[in-house]
Amino acid sequence: MTRVALLLAGLAALLSGQPAYQSALDRILSQSKVVVGGGAPLKLEDVLDSVEKHYPPLLAILQDRAIADADLLSAQGRFDLTLRARADADRLGFYSNERFDVGIDQPFAFQGMSVSSGYRLGEGQFASYDGKLETRSLGEVRTGLRLPLLRDRSTDFRRAEVQKANWGIRIADLGIDQQKIAINQLATRRYWDWVAAGRRYAVAAAVLEIATQREKILEESVKAGQIAAIEVTDNKRAILQRQTLLVESRRALEQTAFELSLFLRDDRGQALTPSVDRVPPAFPDSAEFTDAKLAEDALAALRRRPEIARLIAQREQTEVDARLAKNQRLPMVDLITAFSTEAGSGPVKRGPQEFRTSLVFELPFQRRTAIGRFNAAQARLRALREREKFARDQVDAEVKDAASAVNAAQQRVIWLRDEVQVSRELEDAERTRFDLGEGTLFVLNLRELTTAEAAIREIVAQADYQRAVAQYELAIASGLPIQP
Repeated sequence: MTRVALLLAGLAALLSGQPAYQSALDRILSQSKVVVGGGAPLKLEDVLDSVEKHYPPLLAILQDRAIADADLLSAQGRFDLTLRARADADRLGFYSNERFDVGIDQPFAFQGMSVSSGYRLGEGQFASYDGKLETRSLGEVRTGLRLPLLRDRSTDFRRAEVQKANWGIRIADLGIDQQKIAINQLATRRYWDWVAAGRRYAVAAAVLEIATQREKILEESVKAGQIAAIEVTDNKRAILQRQTLLVESRRALEQTAFELSLFLRDDRGQALTPSVDRVPPAFPDSAEFTDAKLAEDALAALRRRPEIARLIAQREQTEVDARLAKNQRLPMVDLITAFSTEAGSGPVKRGPQEFRTSLVFELPFQRRTAIGRFNAAQARLRALREREKFARDQVDAEVKDAASAVNAAQQRVIWLRDEVQVSRELEDAERTRFDLGEGTLFVLNLRELTTAEAAIREIVAQADYQRAVAQYELAIASGLPIQP
């Protein structure tokens, strides 16, 4: 029997009628046939959904919104209704009396006004200079209004704090969005690292399987006197070399699986380490990328990127400080009105009804505090405008760079796919020469390893392409709404 016939017969027996290359390496490299394992493939959407629900750093970031809500509630507390009460008594002196006073104060956001109301009762003996403390038997009821005419009319500390707290909620939401897309970007990279490691492991297992299956065929050929014993020894060397490659590939797969487990979690939030049988059988097809799409995405990115909107919100928050500081430079001119009425028996020393009006004026001559705060707010506004301008330039550059990376990675995938095809053709030709007795096992091993190396480079290029796409999605803030 010739070496050709012996080899073909042995391979047929070992591989159930399939050529060695088709049963091993092609089964791994072909996108239509590759099966890394038998489990349900882990999808990128599964990982991102797990991140959204259970990733601890993201859940921690979400507390920024709760903090911002608490700050708003605290600022709104400046408009709380205030109750005041006081009871006094004089004993053992020349005058003996009792006094009780209770009142409420309510500030409003409208025009900075505030109202107050109360009741007081004073009984006993009072000195002539304290006669205003005495009331008739049923006491005195009062109400009053304070209305700013200049300072604190358009804004004041209370309203400014509420406005800043509202912008703080907006800033917190945008900060969460910014962190979320960065976390999703990292999770996506870890996912494709794991997929690439799984497919590299499959290639390493395939080329080892080829050499292992060939060993029995070669041993039978040596016994039949068809080939020299050195061919078996050379194949053992190839097996050892490929076993080393398999160990390295397994280690890389385990490492990427552990890194991915930080993002992949069960319903209780516990980390899950994905097994090799969940590696997807193929990379997704590359999408078409045109200049028109780039121009459209670049414009949308400027309105979607949360860091730009965050700078705008910070600018609006600083505008509140500027308006407040400008307001504080004005003189205080407050109109105060009060009405009181007494009831019951007793001497009528006042009223019994009174309506009083006051006009209060106050103006610090230097007003350095207000001027300093205004100048500081203006400086912060100028800084924020410059940062916003640079952020827009940076976003535009990042989108263009990410698009360039996608195009380059896509071109690499195309060329490496062609390289794999050419390497396979050379390997097939070398196998035919070996079967005809014109080649050597050493050269055939080199051809097989060259094909495997080209396949691994293609896998790396496909993973790089997916990572480049993820980076592009981050650059254009895909998934986030257009900011108003």
